Amino acid sequence: MSSAPPQGPGSGHLQPDPPLEPTLDKTNKMAEVTLDGEQSGRDVLKPHGTTDDTHDRPRTHSLDSPPLLLKMPTEIMLEVLSYLSPNDLARASQTCRCLAHYAYDDRLWADLVNDNLPVPIKDPGLFPSFRRLYSAHSPFWFIPKYKIWFADNEHTGNLILARYDNRRGVIEAYRIIADRGRPMLRLWAHNPEVMIQTFDPQVLLWLDDPVLFLKDHDPKSQVCTSEAWAEERPMPMHSDSNLVHSTLNLCRQVPAGVSHPDELWPPVTIPTQSRVARRRRHQQSFPGPSSKIVDFAFAIRRWPMAAFVSVALHDEIFVTYATLDPGLYTATEDKPYQGIWVGDYNAHGCEFILFIQQGTSLTAIKLTGDPNVPRGELTFKADEIGPDSTIRIAREEPFEGARVVPCLGHVAGLGFHDDTFISSQLFLISKDEVAHYWQDLGHISYFRRVDIDGVLRT
Repeated sequence: MSSAPPQGPGSGHLQPDPPLEPTLDKTNKMAEVTLDGEQSGRDVLKPHGTTDDTHDRPRTHSLDSPPLLLKMPTEIMLEVLSYLSPNDLARASQTCRCLAHYAYDDRLWADLVNDNLPVPIKDPGLFPSFRRLYSAHSPFWFIPKYKIWFADNEHTGNLILARYDNRRGVIEAYRIIADRGRPMLRLWAHNPEVMIQTFDPQVLLWLDDPVLFLKDHDPKSQVCTSEAWAEERPMPMHSDSNLVHSTLNLCRQVPAGVSHPDELWPPVTIPTQSRVARRRRHQQSFPGPSSKIVDFAFAIRRWPMAAFVSVALHDEIFVTYATLDPGLYTATEDKPYQGIWVGDYNAHGCEFILFIQQGTSLTAIKLTGDPNVPRGELTFKADEIGPDSTIRIAREEPFEGARVVPCLGHVAGLGFHDDTFISSQLFLISKDEVAHYWQDLGHISYFRRVDIDGVLRT
């Protein structure tokens, strides 16, 4: 069976799914058409306001025979239904028993689940069916689908990777961290006054403390116990034992009047078609129809519980997360340096950077930051990295063979005060390793490409 091509983040709004489990009950109250075309119960569902004189109207087919649609072979019917969205497939199941039979075919729901996973699963795991699995985590399947999410925490930000664990039947997300190990000092023959620290980071997920966790409380049941559609869903986090409550919130597109860059996420430095308004403390959700809910952002709300009673107090905190269009971090033959990298920022530790290559220009944007240059800001930019911009080819260790191009590095005081760009140089060592020479600071920092899929497999 084929299915409609998946949309990228921000390409459309996330439409709320109708409740999936109750459709059988609704179907029982409708015309009971059996699979062989026989009818029982009421013959026809009449539109509101009609009378019993419908026999005087011309009919295109006999009431004693099923519609032509229901006469199609099973393979063709399933092929047709495979092009429906989960919403429309659930609605189709509410029309009659025959379509309910086809719409409940687990092959359709297996495709819908696997459309959201980087590696398809072959069975529904703890759940009795793929349909039951899909309804358990609807409408949050977009979270493992886009997998990379970065947060608006002040200054530092946060980078998390999301995945679905079929063994436990949960959607989870963990913070991605980097351990740079113990650096060694190296002498640079080109300029002995500049000391170089080696950088060989180990990038991994911090599995001890999930940032996001969605779980069905009774996956063996035939009926979904989770809310069929809720803009805010509780998360059974380990932190609950510490009297902190967490919920996952859907986000709407930017409402009218929100235009200041500081109020938007993703930040304006990252190219995207759509943005959401950052959630703040003590701030209620923006009113609006559910059709405005998006699939490229979500928010996590946390607040303390007093005496085991969940009460939102003044300590309520919202953190907004957004994803990245894969076209921004996927390296290509024309854009070999594009991707997500980890950089050595000395006393600030390791930070994760998005390299965006447009033609022969390269821009580095912080996905995580520090009190000087925070997340969402540029850390350096090179307007021209092509062969014509080459300053020299390094002949000395440890940069032998690297092409050196001009660059501008971004520096600032604490609190991002008095920020400015200073002259620097970029050493293009390989497609997976780059060094940034801060000439005025007498310092060289390394950047290494991050294998996101490799980290997710840990």
